[in-house]
Amino acid sequence: MVRFSGGHQIGHTVSTEALTHTFSNFGSGTLLGVPTYYSEHTTLFPPAILDEGNFLKKYQPKLYFHPLAMITTFYDIAFNRAIEKQQNHGSCGLGFGTTIARNKEEVYLYANDFQFNWVLKQRLISIKNYYETKLESQPTSVQEYYKNELKDYNESYFIESCFSIQKFYSLNTLSELKTTFEHFIFEGSQGILLDTQHGFHPHTTWSYTTSKNAIELIKTHLGTDAEVAIFYVTRCYQTRHGNGPMSKTASVILQNNENEANVTNEFQGEFRTQALDIELLNYALSSDAIHHQYLKVEKNLMITCIDQLPSFSYENLLQKLDVKFNTVYGSYGPKRACISQFLSK
Repeated sequence: MVRFSGGHQIGHTVSTEALTHTFSNFGSGTLLGVPTYYSEHTTLFPPAILDEGNFLKKYQPKLYFHPLAMITTFYDIAFNRAIEKQQNHGSCGLGFGTTIARNKEEVYLYANDFQFNWVLKQRLISIKNYYETKLESQPTSVQEYYKNELKDYNESYFIESCFSIQKFYSLNTLSELKTTFEHFIFEGSQGILLDTQHGFHPHTTWSYTTSKNAIELIKTHLGTDAEVAIFYVTRCYQTRHGNGPMSKTASVILQNNENEANVTNEFQGEFRTQALDIELLNYALSSDAIHHQYLKVEKNLMITCIDQLPSFSYENLLQKLDVKFNTVYGSYGPKRACISQFLSK
């Protein structure tokens, strides 16, 4: 599985007969023995990789990192949380956006650096100094929150985790891996309406959540003659986790949603649900199609959480969408046995 956007802030829940697990640092195919590749467009947080990898150790989880995959530090997380308390944009508070912003300002820490102890320590000093400089222009409340977040920070533990996770990964480019694997599944991160290009500033993520990065990786490493099938995923109702605009569709009454993984929290704010907005779905699909040049793309649709909204009609939805899909599936529960095929060309 190839991660082409987002990073350690992802939460993808997988249920089997034996286990329900929310994957963050490992791809959602891990329980089936599928390894995960983190591209140069993604972020990594070593302490979380270590914790989740040890939890999943009986499944022998395997990671591949592009050498330029970006590393999140506790400094990034602390600044993210401190600034979010002031801005209230709806961040998840795990340092993803601040990691991307720091890299844009050319203050780097990469997966490649894990191999070199002295280099790693110097990079961390640079990042620490970077944030201390940024804090000088921030209100006292932000400065105090940042310092409080770091009061128990143990840099030795962070460095140790960077070396300890080497048991889970190797450094490779996608071009190198194509000689080992016949098929690649690209696993997305967040919804298209959170995309940095196509979402609604400032309530967006610092990432391309369309298929843009995936398409570029395919064209660069796998060739323009690669066969590409995209599976778009939408719940049967509209959701918004965190602050930001949400179109005024009808309210929905959900059932069987007691195990909802998205809950209101300190940084993201309230989790909201409403009926689907067809205009926004069509907008998201058209935004994604912009990035499909020079590739033949088969488009499919997966509609999830149908058991939570019994009044939902997939036929009505398909009539109003501008895209004609090759195959349409519906999911009535958390397991793959709950998936039904609605339509196929």
